[in-house]
Amino acid sequence: MPSSRANAIPAVISLVRQLKPKSILDVGVGFGKWGHLFREYTDILESEFDPKRYDKANWQIRLDGIEGHEAYITEMHRYLYDRIHIGDACELIGTLPPYDLIFAGDIIEHLEKPVGLNFLSQAFALAKKAVIITTPREETGQEDLCGNPLERHRSLWSPKDFRMFEGAIVKTIDRSILMAVIPRPGAVPLLCEPPLPPKGEDAQRTAQARRELIERIPVDESFILVDEEQIRHQLPHRASIPFLENDGQYWGQPADDKAAIAAFQALGCRGVKFIAFFWGAFWWLDYYVGFKDFLETWGLKVHDTKSLIIYAQKRTSSK
Repeated sequence: MPSSRANAIPAVISLVRQLKPKSILDVGVGFGKWGHLFREYTDILESEFDPKRYDKANWQIRLDGIEGHEAYITEMHRYLYDRIHIGDACELIGTLPPYDLIFAGDIIEHLEKPVGLNFLSQAFALAKKAVIITTPREETGQEDLCGNPLERHRSLWSPKDFRMFEGAIVKTIDRSILMAVIPRPGAVPLLCEPPLPPKGEDAQRTAQARRELIERIPVDESFILVDEEQIRHQLPHRASIPFLENDGQYWGQPADDKAAIAAFQALGCRGVKFIAFFWGAFWWLDYYVGFKDFLETWGLKVHDTKSLIIYAQKRTSSK
């Protein structure tokens, strides 16, 4: 059927927010559920801070799709997606440009396994950040539906089927869905399940840190954020830099003070004037004492609460 179980939605959207793709290919758009969600949690989510992003004319994420059954496509699809390619996904995938993220939700079970593996290999070659796959964990016996012979299930997949892809992560969701994530080589670790919401005082401190960052640092200002990816994806700031950083992605903790200082100095060459510490990463300032001493020479502590600490370069005044 042109739909799929909802169980995987929180995990998939969590991955999208971590990957921050600028382009997404949705393979097998069906009713268009994933198109709605991908558009909402990229462009539409940003409209909270940039109202113009709610207008389609100002969307910044390229969202394309592939659909083998043209009768499924409606005006709704044409509004959400930039382009929908009609035809056999196995034939089309090799003709398309690269995408940051390629999503194949409940698709590969419709292919014979050798065909499906070949499709995934082509998708992985095309993806610049990752490929995400969801598929039923148990046999469903699904036949033709909605006048569409492509709806028939032709294969059943298990975690071992993804071992040919180095670095693949496979999770079982609600005992009914397999989710496989195939990141590009060298990618930072991804959390393949939605993070648990903070509780009590922690939730209040996190919300307060977000408010303070918005108040103290302009949304267009380039700055370093030390948060171990706990809050960065919740911010409206367009140029927040994770620390450590590699090609725009969080790259883990520095080995020592020397590594932290070297990484910071490299980012300083890009005109960075602020570094902020989220409360969940305050321990850095106790552990990396040499780095803290360096920051206190480089800048001034312009903001210091139980939720957030900000240093600003000495010749720069804070907002």
